[in-house]
Amino acid sequence: MHDAAIEQAYLLIEAAQGQHDAEAVESLDRSAAANGWHDVRLLLHFARSLACREMAEDDSGHVDAMLSAAVQLAEPSLLALSGAVKAARNADRRRSSMAGESAAKLLVDAVVLLDEINPAQPVVHRVAALIEVANVAHELGFWELALEYLTLAERATTDEVTGRWAGTAGRQLLVVTVNRCELMLDWSSALATIGEWEQAAALARSALADSRPAGSHWPPSWIAQYHAQLHLMAILAGIGPPGPAPTNVAALGAAIQAAQAGEVARAAALADGPTEHVEVHLPTCTHLLALSLAARRPGTTPAALRYGDQLAALRWNDRLDRMAGMRDAIAVERRRRDHEQLRRALVIDELTGLANRRGYHAYLATLDDPDGHGQSTDAEYAAMMIDVDHFKGVNDGFGHDVGDLVLARLGQILAAEVRQTDLAARLGGDEFVIILADVGPGVPEARAQQILQAVRTYPWDDLAAGLAVSVSIGVHHGDRRHLPVLLSDADRNLYQAKNHGRGRVAVHH
Repeated sequence: MHDAAIEQAYLLIEAAQGQHDAEAVESLDRSAAANGWHDVRLLLHFARSLACREMAEDDSGHVDAMLSAAVQLAEPSLLALSGAVKAARNADRRRSSMAGESAAKLLVDAVVLLDEINPAQPVVHRVAALIEVANVAHELGFWELALEYLTLAERATTDEVTGRWAGTAGRQLLVVTVNRCELMLDWSSALATIGEWEQAAALARSALADSRPAGSHWPPSWIAQYHAQLHLMAILAGIGPPGPAPTNVAALGAAIQAAQAGEVARAAALADGPTEHVEVHLPTCTHLLALSLAARRPGTTPAALRYGDQLAALRWNDRLDRMAGMRDAIAVERRRRDHEQLRRALVIDELTGLANRRGYHAYLATLDDPDGHGQSTDAEYAAMMIDVDHFKGVNDGFGHDVGDLVLARLGQILAAEVRQTDLAARLGGDEFVIILADVGPGVPEARAQQILQAVRTYPWDDLAAGLAVSVSIGVHHGDRRHLPVLLSDADRNLYQAKNHGRGRVAVHH
């Protein structure tokens, strides 16, 4: 059912631009909410966002909802998709405002997130993110990056065309094909605008070699746009038009041919109409190419032409500089994430997600510096030493896999009982420690009882029939300066709790 809901959500995303079915979106959203399918709900916000943009309405609420859901899911592909959508909206706003988070920074984050592959997640989530990242990169002029990510998306969809997600992947491949054609036409047109006709031709030829024929299942508007863009690409490639095209598209193609032949005045006359209107969507740099050709009509002053040519060259060189900067920013962010993962691996216990022994000692080291933890030296701290009662019996009776699950669940329970300034750590085996920072009398005992109750009432039977788990806790509370003594006394109190029947808290002040 979940997979079917994902497929339906992607169908609704596809329909959102032109044939939005708000009732179907709301119906699926109610079902997804009832079943806890947060990824489906995220995709439905994407569909609503696209529909809002189609109607020139504000979609920021849906974009923010996507990001919130992605953070909750913590799945790299969906985080990348949501971040890329946010980047795309900010890229649009940069035309009229400098406010808001940098679209380029959001793009860097999305690119680095896509380095992580989660095989447990549907491949179509990853493809959707790859496509959106490519779209933003295209919009920002990072065309080399856009092509890389469209190529990755194409490979992923091609690998899946006979798999579980064949239907959705096939439609995503159509999007990749259309988007690649637009990207390559934009890029080739930019080269032609700065007078690099041979480079433009070479790029257009490579794009045509990778193109696919339009299928009968394509939306008619997509077919018209694709054929028009291929028509212009073939002319830029110097191989002639592949067939008829809409009037102004054909006129622009003829203008490009005239310019290639050095017939400047004829090219200007032919390009005049396409500067005002074209029958299908053409990319920005193709419109700029038409304007550049039309500007060369007889009577235009040489100074105006030189001005236009220099602006085009500056625009191109700025793009190259920004592309180099983007590569550097991605490399820096990748190194930062690698270092962060390494640091986490050194101080975080893989099984429970709590600090490990090294992380525990690192925390204690910060307390040696009176200013290092934001607390005065006479602040009151508490230490709790915790271990699982009869844990060997759990391993012997239910197996080590169940034992590991018990420790992992206990890690979640303990993590929920600490603040950012506190510490919860696994020292090894079934031994845990909690340090509570700046707490008054009575709080540590109450917190220990909460932990005891949370462990006692946890549905351990869900892990293995007949499984029951309890913990013993030793607590000591006192001056921060005497923390080593607090820890040793808490350890002694732990043994008191175990000697008096286990499943209890032993406290000393």
